[in-house]
Amino acid sequence: MTMGLAMRMFSEKLRQKYNLTLDRSFPATVNHRNEAMMKEAGDFALSLRRCEKDIRTLKEATEGLLTTTRLVLSQPLPRIYDDNGTGKVVVVAPEDGGEGTGLIGLDFRGEDLQRISRETSRQLDAEVLAPMGRWNAAFHSVEVRMKKLEQIRLEVDSRRRTVLDLSMKVEKMRDNLPKTRAKGEDEMQATMKQQQHKENKLAAARQSFKEHEALVYTQLAQLIKDGIWLKSYIAAVMRVEQTAFTTAFQAMGPTRGVA
Repeated sequence: MTMGLAMRMFSEKLRQKYNLTLDRSFPATVNHRNEAMMKEAGDFALSLRRCEKDIRTLKEATEGLLTTTRLVLSQPLPRIYDDNGTGKVVVVAPEDGGEGTGLIGLDFRGEDLQRISRETSRQLDAEVLAPMGRWNAAFHSVEVRMKKLEQIRLEVDSRRRTVLDLSMKVEKMRDNLPKTRAKGEDEMQATMKQQQHKENKLAAARQSFKEHEALVYTQLAQLIKDGIWLKSYIAAVMRVEQTAFTTAFQAMGPTRGVA
């Protein structure tokens, strides 16, 4: 983008934002359908990102709990000591004849907990986080295109103003030809040539706006259609986590007071 074009768009942006123009009736080029869709898609994107953040937190918490459980259950139970009257302490045998000594987890399957942790993380990444990440990446791409589209829209309106001003200038010169004669004719022809050059640039900008507007619309529409999968992603999280903890519970082996 040239400095001149950047200044042209900046000036047009100020005109439209603060209505800094003598022609208050100038109709700005509109991009209403994409703006409305982008607003709602943006709100949805914020919700999706909150879900993604919570799912990553849940994933890390699940990994942490299963890892910690495996480590804790692999440790020996603390023992009960008593004084035997000789100044030394001895281990008191439990009343149940030995249960309660040894490892905390007794016959739990530690390797199963490790496998469940890996498989749960893999499933959440593949079935949930990866597709959610692709949606976010696609939305970011549309955001970039939307900014480009706005730049083109401002360029179109700025060039429209230029062509309109030149057209009015030519009409004024034509009205003054009886007074200006040959000199006025030469000046009018030069201005008309400049007007044609600007009209060609305006036509190119309008075509670019039309193409970009249609592209952004198509991409936004597809993103919105894909948004319906969010419910399935959340359901997948619950299914994967349910399977993980059901399998982990089975790997714990016999427990006290738990059906």
